[in-house]
Amino acid sequence: MRFPVSNIVVDIQKDRKSIAFVFPFLFLFFLFFTMPKTGQSQSFNPLISFSVSSCTLDVALEKLFAEYELNVAFSKAELSKIRIEKYSCTYKSVEEVLTDLLKGTGYGFKKIGKQYVIRKNQLLEPEEQPITQKPPTETPPQEPSQEIVEHKIDSVWDKPLNTVRVFDTLQVIRTVMRYDTIVRVEQVFKTDTVYKVKYRGFEIHWPDFKDNGWFISPSLAYGFPHLDYEDKLQAENGAIDVSPISAFNVSLDGGYKWNRLSFGMSLSYRSMKYRFMLNQVVYDGDCYVNDTLDSYYVVHPFLGDTSYYYIMDSTYVPLVTTNYSYRDVNQLDYLSVGAFAAFDFWKREHFRMFIKAGVSADVLLSCSGSYNSVEQPFHAALSRADAEPVRLSYYGGFGAAFKIMNRLELVPEAHFRKTNGSLYRADFPFDLRMWQWDVRLGLTYYF
Repeated sequence: MRFPVSNIVVDIQKDRKSIAFVFPFLFLFFLFFTMPKTGQSQSFNPLISFSVSSCTLDVALEKLFAEYELNVAFSKAELSKIRIEKYSCTYKSVEEVLTDLLKGTGYGFKKIGKQYVIRKNQLLEPEEQPITQKPPTETPPQEPSQEIVEHKIDSVWDKPLNTVRVFDTLQVIRTVMRYDTIVRVEQVFKTDTVYKVKYRGFEIHWPDFKDNGWFISPSLAYGFPHLDYEDKLQAENGAIDVSPISAFNVSLDGGYKWNRLSFGMSLSYRSMKYRFMLNQVVYDGDCYVNDTLDSYYVVHPFLGDTSYYYIMDSTYVPLVTTNYSYRDVNQLDYLSVGAFAAFDFWKREHFRMFIKAGVSADVLLSCSGSYNSVEQPFHAALSRADAEPVRLSYYGGFGAAFKIMNRLELVPEAHFRKTNGSLYRADFPFDLRMWQWDVRLGLTYYF
């Protein structure tokens, strides 16, 4: 059987045209079935710009996640102890940025799927998924497992006024989701803080005090004297007045304290000042003075007697008034040696009140000023010989003691003091007696 040659040539030409038209579609179809898995297995790795100031490593990774939503799994407790310097880069891949951040820290990273896992002492290069791996959608997701870890911290803060007790409960919820070989870990931090305040009132932390045994007590006292005086001369048209100015003393006491009873001796310097005022008025004249102008005598012949006669005249003397006024400040200084005893009638741990009594011998040190006299100008200088050399004084009062240190007390006191007898001698034309109130402030130190 013969076929026409012309027909066969025409058919072959038609087949070549159809094959040339179909071949591109077959090539695209072949690429579609051979390239998808390879293309899908390669991850997209964009270039990023990242900068962070000097901070801990966990803060830098969290900032990286916040800016580019990159899943980075790491231990916050470990990376919070690693501090990195200031870092900045532009147009680098994520792997290069992580390599720079982890450089010199002893940590490396591994990429699993779309997640970067930070591991210690292992510098793992990111690896791609094998082509033979099944896509995550082919395996049904497993139920996520949760692990709850609680850490309780009980803190107590003691303050002078109250106690603050803080209960901190840190709850970490770890949610583990597994999709075939991809593991995603989510951590949720919950912190519960409970404050419990207990008010204990006003308290003072006193030290241990020593308030028994031998002690020494320096002090300073100021007095308010009262003077009773008498002018023995009682001059006519004259007046004397005295007014107290001040009285103070500096003392040094020493003694022994046993429970509530204290006794000892004191050595002190005492000084008293008062103002002496004298007013004396002297009148002269305002009278007639007789004067003899001439005299004669007559002899009686019968009687034989002689009589004398005087020619008199009077002269008026006008009144002359002289006023003597004098002001001076008198001062008496004494050295006192005495003894005392005290009893605590009210006592607490850091405070006590007591009554006190004592007697002292006041030895005169100096005397200065003025006093009244019978001759013009009716005043004279006062000397040491005019005052009594030794006077006895007695006093009584009460006080308190505040403990300010473990061996030191602050002691305020109030006394009534009286001097026995006059301050001047018995033959002195002026009599002066004194009593006074005084306040005292001292410090007591226990050995």
